[in-house]
Amino acid sequence: MTKGMENVREAVLNITNQLLHLKRPKNEASLKEGGEAEKIGYFPRDFGMEEWDWPQGVGLYGLKNLARDDYFPNYSEFIKDWAENQIHRGLPLKNINTTAPLLTLMDVENMENLALEWVDWVYHHAPRTKENGLQHVTSGDTKNELKLHEGQIWIDTLFMVVLFLSKMGVKYDNQAWKDEAVHQFNLHIKYLFNQKESLFYHGYDFENEHHFSEVHWCRGNSWFTLAVPEFIDMMKGQISEDKRQMIVKTYQSQVNRLVELQSETGLWHTILDDPDSYTEVSGSAAITAGMLKGMRYGLLDCSYLEVCHKSVQAILKNISEDGTVLNVSAGTAIGKEKEDYKRIIIAPTAYGQALAIVLLSEVLEHENLSVK
Repeated sequence: MTKGMENVREAVLNITNQLLHLKRPKNEASLKEGGEAEKIGYFPRDFGMEEWDWPQGVGLYGLKNLARDDYFPNYSEFIKDWAENQIHRGLPLKNINTTAPLLTLMDVENMENLALEWVDWVYHHAPRTKENGLQHVTSGDTKNELKLHEGQIWIDTLFMVVLFLSKMGVKYDNQAWKDEAVHQFNLHIKYLFNQKESLFYHGYDFENEHHFSEVHWCRGNSWFTLAVPEFIDMMKGQISEDKRQMIVKTYQSQVNRLVELQSETGLWHTILDDPDSYTEVSGSAAITAGMLKGMRYGLLDCSYLEVCHKSVQAILKNISEDGTVLNVSAGTAIGKEKEDYKRIIIAPTAYGQALAIVLLSEVLEHENLSVK
């Protein structure tokens, strides 16, 4: 094992330990003042693994990624205990974001019925937009409240729900679920992909026919970059070649544009094409992990390794001694103005920790990626 890979493994252990013990910001009270918490991205559920929502879903996904390397502890017991504890406490209302934990939990012992219940909800009962899009319903102020976001699709949905839907379709050989997953990918590309810029908008409003602030948000784009290699790999032989090519070509086009927009630091700006916006680690980690997965699954050639190397170096510099992943933008609802994205606070989050784990575990899959 090279010294560089030893350093990566040590970093992953520190990041993982911090994920499992992450607490809310010390200045929580001040963040809640003035009723502006949501506008600046302060959502209490984002910090640590105590809740059941999308940050914890990404956290579980990160922990599962470590199972490929015998160097790391087996976190399967933690994942099982976490799920059982959440069930005992009472699960949140079903919505797009609260589906995210099922991507990992569907493979956990005694969780089969729960996964089947949730996939049935996604397919038969989840609110829909025009053209049968999955409306991006999220949790409200509590886990027993909903924000409906009437008529809206968000790019986040592909990672939070559609990967689970396709994985369940393959596992149970359910053609309807597989077809639905493909439809959702096609629909989100159709309405969210800016062909001219080769980047994704955050969301689309079918009711008013607009893309809100038309922002090209880093973490939003990264959900697509990360989801596509996973989706294409799990759907081998399950998707027609023309639909596969459409998704892959969109992914490749986006990746090439992202390469052009990488900052001198190695990270990407939170508004990808606005160099005045701050550089952001969670989206950069997911973008880089998506590129590395794309190379590993044959969707990209090795010419992207240098871009990934530069990003990995930058992200390693944004990990504190205790394993906290720094410079992560907090939870981000769709902004009415581009400036709204620049006002999102920086704070350690469960998904920030997890996406760094996903990236670095992917680095360990690429022994030819030199890390100094």
